[in-house]
Amino acid sequence: MSQQWPGGLIRKTPPTPTGPYQDGTAPGVWTLDQMNYWLKQGLWPIAGSGATPIGLFGGGYTSTNVNTIDRIVIATASNATDFGDLTQARSGLASCSSSTRGIWAGGIVSVPVNTIDYVAILSAGNATDFGDLTRSNQYPAGCSNYVRGVFGGGVNSGGTQQNVIDYITIASTGNATDFGDLTSARSQTASCSSDTRGLFSGGTTGAVSNIIDYITIASSGNATDFGDLTLARRGVAGCSSSTRGLFGGGLNSSGNPVNVIDYVTIASVGNATDFGDLLAERYYMGACSSSITGLFGGGAGSVNVIQYVTIASTGNATDFGDLTQGRGELAACSSAASAVQPTPTSSAMALFMGGDLGGRMLDSISYVNIATTGNAYQFGDLTAASSDNASCASSTRAICFCGRDNITGTVNVINYISFSSFGKAADFGDLTVKRYDFGGLSNETRGIAGGGIDASRTNSMQYITIASTGNATNFGDLLAANEGLNGCASTTRGVWFGGNTSGSAINTIQYVTIASTGNATTFGDLTIENQAYVACCSSSTRGLVGGGINGSGFTTNTIQYVTIASTGNSTDFGDLVTAKGYYPGASSSATRGVWAGGTAGASRTNAIDYVTIASAGNATDFGDLITGTNYLSSCSNAHGGL
Repeated sequence: MSQQWPGGLIRKTPPTPTGPYQDGTAPGVWTLDQMNYWLKQGLWPIAGSGATPIGLFGGGYTSTNVNTIDRIVIATASNATDFGDLTQARSGLASCSSSTRGIWAGGIVSVPVNTIDYVAILSAGNATDFGDLTRSNQYPAGCSNYVRGVFGGGVNSGGTQQNVIDYITIASTGNATDFGDLTSARSQTASCSSDTRGLFSGGTTGAVSNIIDYITIASSGNATDFGDLTLARRGVAGCSSSTRGLFGGGLNSSGNPVNVIDYVTIASVGNATDFGDLLAERYYMGACSSSITGLFGGGAGSVNVIQYVTIASTGNATDFGDLTQGRGELAACSSAASAVQPTPTSSAMALFMGGDLGGRMLDSISYVNIATTGNAYQFGDLTAASSDNASCASSTRAICFCGRDNITGTVNVINYISFSSFGKAADFGDLTVKRYDFGGLSNETRGIAGGGIDASRTNSMQYITIASTGNATNFGDLLAANEGLNGCASTTRGVWFGGNTSGSAINTIQYVTIASTGNATTFGDLTIENQAYVACCSSSTRGLVGGGINGSGFTTNTIQYVTIASTGNSTDFGDLVTAKGYYPGASSSATRGVWAGGTAGASRTNAIDYVTIASAGNATDFGDLITGTNYLSSCSNAHGGL
């Protein structure tokens, strides 16, 4: 649950803040200098966007479809108040949300529709058109993390059950994109989610189902079996905290309403367990939650009752209050659905973009706060799934030079995204030629993409001005046509490491002066082994190269370094925790470098390692990516070129 951070007690030595979270706390009293110190470390908490979690119940059916949106304050048991109206009166719809935006999708007007609406949760008012689902659909289910909303299942105008899963990027508007498929075609399911995983439970396939499916929200693909409900039923309602999912009510296989509430632990697969009972048998309710409280509102037969449970405990529901009008087939969301996720406000943030999941490319952008350790969270989405990319960044804007996508193969697309907000990348312009397996580097002003494969290996470098959009311009040539290289930078000089010029890894190091155009110059050699498909990062003085494959074609855990301002051969720095081959991602702050993903042996890894750049030594475990992937690209807002 998001909350304002309190001042707490006056202490002689203020303690370390708990992290850059919306619900973080900063107990103690600080001077401005002390606050600025924690801010630079990426540890100063920010006030949440909504200290009081708000729940919204939208649409539904009485004796006719309604467009009503009701508002409740989740922490305070009371009756709902009017919030505004949906763009269409409809029932049998689905909902999801971030902490700031509520979404409703699909449903039936006189026939199933593909409409997606949205509202700003903290500002009462009517909904606005967001875009369209990939198909018209009644009785889908919706869930979300902070960034992405997902809608699964439903039934079309011909009465055919659907297995299609769609997704949207909540912070931007536009039509939904295909995500994958449920394990079986069905409608009237319930959905809930943590910040990483979405669950779809129950429903009807023609016969009433007890199936629970799950997906990894940040990684598109088909759903996987999770387990079973305690009782097969349709017309179920679902809500969750960050760890536990609840499924309440529904119609059993005999067509009778039930009062059953089940729960599951979202992070682990398995069958549901009995939680308790609703106040009465109900079906076609809407449900939403804070991190503490789950609410079930309305129901078929024009029920207006809202009831609640404490998610972390088991037990029967308690009366909360009433909706403004009784109705069923409604959908609910809240501003607290994903407040568990850290906000992207760190002064040292690493982004990991795209990647290869094994024949299927990833469009997700994930991030970590470099000053801390922990698992990655989803940041946003590229404009299309892609791998074999290159990236660079200024302190405010991240760039992805896209390599290959799932549809057209090699592309020349350039994406950009702002570090300051979650969301979907936007089109920046085009590279002069299509390419993949190439590298990127930058200072605050200019980004350079070098090498790669077009029809064959290329030696060309191209550059962009990061603060403006537009097509790339020729910069000059590398020493030789080269794929599998990568780079890092100081404020003035960019250094390229390794690569593949003739079918095997090489040991070449070369450099350019970023502010001027021209061909690369010899810097020195890698001294530990030849390396290709590497990942690089830097402070303002020292450049590091690690991972990739060696001249024998084996993945490597080697890290080497150079002093960027001088020329010469590399020096051994230490080892990654495990070998990371075939383009892991690497990013840095002024003091710390992180490596993520890549290939470990025959499988893709999700491991993130880190080192202290100024001190040679072996890497330490940092956390995990959302999913194991290689051929990803990475950048940060605090690297050595800034």
